[in-house]
Amino acid sequence: MDKETTAWTREEQDLFEKYLLGTIEVHEKSALKSRLQSEPELNAKFLEFKGLFRAIEEKGLRKKLEDFHGNLEDDGKLKHFDFRKHKIIFRAAATIVLLIALGGMWHLFVPNHNERLFNEYFTPDPGLPTVMGNSDNYDFYEAMVNYKQGNYKAATVKWEDLLLQKKDNDTLFYFLGAAYLANGEPSKAIPYFDRVLKSDNPSFQNEAAFYNGLAHLKINEVEAALKSLEQSSDEKGRALAKQLRH
Repeated sequence: MDKETTAWTREEQDLFEKYLLGTIEVHEKSALKSRLQSEPELNAKFLEFKGLFRAIEEKGLRKKLEDFHGNLEDDGKLKHFDFRKHKIIFRAAATIVLLIALGGMWHLFVPNHNERLFNEYFTPDPGLPTVMGNSDNYDFYEAMVNYKQGNYKAATVKWEDLLLQKKDNDTLFYFLGAAYLANGEPSKAIPYFDRVLKSDNPSFQNEAAFYNGLAHLKINEVEAALKSLEQSSDEKGRALAKQLRH
C-alpha cells in the first residue's frame, strides 16, 4: 500500500514556510524547535514539508540556471551572476510554486462538508444471516458471505447474475445497492435503491431511503439526498437530514 500523503493545516504550512524561508520571528523559531523535539507527529509533518519544499526550490533554481547559461554576451562569455542578488527571487518563486501545490493538496486531502457527513453516518449494511442450507437460495447466500467479508465486487457480480433470473426481487435490488455503495460506487447504487423505493413491498424501504440519501450525498447531490432521507423513519436519517438543512 502506498504511503498516505500528510495533510498539513494552514497554520502548520505558514509556520513551516516561514522557518524554511528564514522569515520566522526568533520566539516563533524557538517555540517551533521545542515542539519538533517533543511532538513526533509534528516533526514528521515538518520533515515531509521540508522535503517537498527543497525539491520545488531546487527545481526552480535549476531552471533559473539553465536560463542563465543560455543567455550569452555577444563576445560568447557568460554574464556575471550574483547568487546573493537573486536569492530572494529563487525563494519567492519556490514559495509561489509550493503554495500552488499545497493549495491543490489541501483540496485533495481535506474532505468537504458532504464527504465528512457521509463518513460520519455511513456504515455498510450488516447483511442477512448466511443460512446456506437452502439449496434454492445457495447462490444468493454465497454472495452474502462475500458481502459480509467485504468482498463487495464478488457479491455484486453474483447478485447481478441472479437478477437475470429474478428480475423483480427487492432483496436483490437492495443488497446490490448496498454492495455498490460499500464498494465506493454510489452512482451504481442509486438505481437499485430507487427500485426498492418505488416498490409496493415495504421490505427494505426504510433502509433503502437512508442509504440512497447517503449515495446522493457522496456525489454532492444534496437536494436528492434530502428527498430520499425524508422517506426514512430511521433516527440517523432524520439526524443527517437536519444537518443538511443547516
